[in-house]
Order: sequence, then structure tokens, then C-alpha cells
Amino acid sequence: MEISDWILLISTVILAAAALIAPYLAEKLKRSLYPPKLKILFNFCPPFCHKTSWNTNPREFVYYFRLQVINEGKSQARLCEVVLEKLWIYDSYNKPKLYSNFSPVNMNWVGSTNEYININPKRMFFCDIGHISSPIYQTEKERNNFLDIIGYKGKDLRFVLDLNQIFLSQPNCFPPGKYKLQIGLYSENADYQNEFFNISWSGKWSEEKDEMFREIVIERSEYSN
Repeated sequence: MEISDWILLISTVILAAAALIAPYLAEKLKRSLYPPKLKILFNFCPPFCHKTSWNTNPREFVYYFRLQVINEGKSQARLCEVVLEKLWIYDSYNKPKLYSNFSPVNMNWVGSTNEYININPKRMFFCDIGHISSPIYQTEKERNNFLDIIGYKGKDLRFVLDLNQIFLSQPNCFPPGKYKLQIGLYSENADYQNEFFNISWSGKWSEEKDEMFREIVIERSEYSN
């Protein structure tokens, strides 16, 4: 080959490599200068926890309990998912016991049937933790779908987890008791976040919101082994 041919070949290879590498470098630079930054928010009050109703006649009420995810960064957070990762059940000595063989499962974004969503800068989305329906609604509409904690046989009112999938090997609802959840937040291009929540549930129903929020209490918690 002539020198000019070698120069042409080398130039072509360099240009082709630059065309392949440039988008990758541009994305790396964008992530470095303008990264998304996800944060989990929660307060035990509206609009995180609120009373609403099912579309029934007569109307049956339901209490929903939600966390919120906000993107405080400067670029879109892509393919975000909220996952229930671990479950602890408190024993009679008020000690949390890790539920063995618990498979992580996605939780439901409010207003979406997708497991993954994109979150623009400054945008906020709610994600359901769970709900408590009226006794009539639970008995007539939900009870057949309950998967209880192993060994539990009662007919108490349940706190129902809002999960994207139901695994027959693990519970999807809680009878009266105290529980701890580890909830993780994942994204394709943002750092992993997680939070721990304690749920204390008496099993008693009230249509008065203030009274009901003494029967069920959800609060942030520290990590537990």
C-alpha cells in the first residue's frame, strides 16, 4: 500500500472510533456535570397518607399510604423503580425478625401500570406502600387475594401491600402487629437510595381519619439486622 493509502486508512479508523466513543464520552460528561439526584420523601400526613374511596355503590372508603420520589438533580433519571427488598416482623419481645427467603418485588407507581418510569428534574412521583380498605370491601372484594404470614389464620382487617407482582411464597398483607420494611429506589443513571419504615397496625377500622391514624402508624426507621 502507498503511504497515502495508509494515511487514508488510519484516518478512517480514527474517525470511526471517534464516532463510536464521542457519544459515550458526552454521556459520561453529562452525568458528571448534570447528574440526576433521587430522594425518597415521606410524612405521616396528607398527601402521603390520605382517605379516599373505591368506585362502589354504596361508596366504600379506603386509606392509602404512599412515599414520594423527587429528582433534585439537573437531568432526567431514567428507568426508576421502587422495590420492597426486605421484611421484618416484630416478635412478642418487640424485636424485629427478618422474614427469611423474601424475594424483592416492585411496588406500584401512582397513576402508572409500569414498573419503571423516567423522572425529570424537579419532578415528583408518588409510589404506593399499601392501603387499608373498609371491612366490607376487604371481605367482599379483596380477601380471596390475601397471602398471609405463614401460620396466621385470623380474619382481622389487613394492611395490604401494593405490589406489582404477587409471589405465592410470601405475604402481600399484614394482620395486626408491627413490621419493618426496607424499600430501595433504583435508576439506570442515578445512585441507589433506600429507606426503612416501621408499620404499627392495630387491625381496627375507623372512618374518622384522625382516629384511624392512631390505629395505623407508619414512620421512618433505622436499619435493622
